[in-house]
Amino acid sequence: MFIENLKDPEAAGLLSSDIEKLQGLLNDLKGLRAGNYPSNDTLAKAPFLNDYLVIKRGIAALSGDVSGHPIIPGNDAPMVSSPLFIVLKDIGAARTLSRWYRLGDRASR
Repeated sequence: MFIENLKDPEAAGLLSSDIEKLQGLLNDLKGLRAGNYPSNDTLAKAPFLNDYLVIKRGIAALSGDVSGHPIIPGNDAPMVSSPLFIVLKDIGAARTLSRWYRLGDRASR
Protein backbone atom coordinates (compact mmCIF):
# COMPACT_ATOMS: atom_id res chain seq x y z
CA MET A 1 0.00 0.00 0.00
CA PHE A 2 1.13 3.50 -0.74
CA ILE A 3 -0.94 6.55 0.20
CA GLU A 4 -0.02 10.13 -0.64
CA ASN A 5 -3.09 11.89 0.70
CA LEU A 6 -5.13 10.96 3.78
CA LYS A 7 -8.01 13.02 2.37
CA ASP A 8 -8.34 10.54 -0.50
CA PRO A 9 -11.74 8.83 -0.04
CA GLU A 10 -10.12 5.40 -0.44
CA ALA A 11 -7.32 6.01 2.10
CA ALA A 12 -9.23 4.81 5.18
CA GLY A 13 -10.25 1.59 3.47
CA LEU A 14 -6.71 0.90 2.32
CA LEU A 15 -5.37 1.57 5.81
CA SER A 16 -7.98 -0.69 7.40
CA SER A 17 -7.17 -3.51 5.02
CA ASP A 18 -3.44 -3.28 5.64
CA ILE A 19 -3.88 -2.94 9.42
CA GLU A 20 -5.86 -6.19 9.42
CA LYS A 21 -3.19 -7.98 7.37
CA LEU A 22 -0.32 -6.62 9.47
CA GLN A 23 -2.14 -7.49 12.71
CA GLY A 24 -2.52 -11.06 11.48
CA LEU A 25 1.17 -11.24 10.60
CA LEU A 26 2.10 -9.74 13.97
CA ASN A 27 -0.03 -12.30 15.81
CA ASP A 28 1.57 -15.14 13.83
CA LEU A 29 5.09 -13.84 14.50
CA LYS A 30 4.37 -13.50 18.23
CA GLY A 31 3.10 -17.08 18.26
CA LEU A 32 6.23 -18.32 16.51
CA ARG A 33 8.42 -16.38 18.93
CA ALA A 34 6.63 -18.18 21.76
CA GLY A 35 7.39 -21.53 20.08
CA ASN A 36 3.90 -22.13 18.68
CA TYR A 37 3.71 -23.50 15.15
CA PRO A 38 0.59 -23.00 13.02
CA SER A 39 -2.11 -25.56 13.85
CA ASN A 40 -2.81 -28.51 11.57
CA ASP A 41 -6.20 -26.94 10.82
CA THR A 42 -4.57 -23.63 9.82
CA LEU A 43 -2.13 -25.40 7.50
CA ALA A 44 -4.85 -27.66 6.05
CA LYS A 45 -6.75 -24.51 4.98
CA ALA A 46 -3.65 -22.82 3.53
CA PRO A 47 -3.01 -22.79 -0.23
CA PHE A 48 -0.54 -25.42 -1.47
CA LEU A 49 2.43 -24.11 -3.42
CA ASN A 50 4.43 -26.61 -5.44
CA ASP A 51 7.67 -26.16 -7.39
CA TYR A 52 8.24 -22.94 -5.47
CA LEU A 53 11.14 -20.52 -5.38
CA VAL A 54 12.05 -17.83 -2.91
CA ILE A 55 12.46 -14.66 -4.97
CA LYS A 56 13.12 -11.02 -4.32
CA ARG A 57 10.79 -8.39 -5.70
CA GLY A 58 10.69 -4.65 -5.55
CA ILE A 59 8.91 -2.75 -2.80
CA ALA A 60 8.35 0.93 -2.22
CA ALA A 61 11.05 2.45 -0.02
CA LEU A 62 12.59 5.84 0.65
CA SER A 63 16.06 6.65 -0.61
CA GLY A 64 18.00 9.78 0.14
CA ASP A 65 20.52 11.44 2.40
CA VAL A 66 19.62 11.05 6.07
CA SER A 67 20.63 12.94 9.19
CA GLY A 68 19.70 12.11 12.76
CA HIS A 69 19.07 8.42 12.09
CA PRO A 70 19.32 6.18 15.17
CA ILE A 71 21.40 3.56 13.33
CA ILE A 72 23.07 5.32 10.37
CA PRO A 73 25.74 7.70 11.67
CA GLY A 74 26.62 11.11 10.29
CA ASN A 75 24.81 13.81 8.38
CA ASP A 76 23.57 13.45 4.82
CA ALA A 77 24.45 9.74 4.79
CA PRO A 78 23.00 7.79 1.84
CA MET A 79 20.33 5.27 2.82
CA VAL A 80 17.45 3.10 1.65
CA SER A 81 14.60 2.66 4.12
CA SER A 82 12.58 -0.33 5.19
CA PRO A 83 9.28 -0.78 3.28
CA LEU A 84 7.37 2.48 2.79
CA PHE A 85 3.76 2.60 3.92
CA ILE A 86 2.62 6.20 3.69
CA VAL A 87 3.82 9.63 2.54
CA LEU A 88 2.03 12.66 3.94
CA LYS A 89 3.10 15.44 1.61
CA ASP A 90 0.88 17.96 3.38
CA ILE A 91 2.94 17.70 6.59
CA GLY A 92 6.25 16.60 5.02
CA ALA A 93 6.44 13.20 6.68
CA ALA A 94 6.59 9.51 5.75
CA ARG A 95 6.16 6.27 7.70
CA THR A 96 8.16 3.17 6.90
CA LEU A 97 7.95 -0.17 8.63
CA SER A 98 10.67 0.97 11.03
CA ARG A 99 9.99 4.64 11.78
CA TRP A 100 8.74 8.08 10.81
CA TYR A 101 10.85 10.35 8.58
CA ARG A 102 10.64 14.09 8.16
CA LEU A 103 10.90 14.89 4.46
CA GLY A 104 12.98 17.60 2.86
CA ASP A 105 13.20 18.31 -0.86
CA ARG A 106 12.21 15.59 -3.29
CA ALA A 107 15.01 14.46 -5.63
CA SER A 108 14.77 15.78 -9.17
CA ARG A 109 15.91 12.52 -10.78
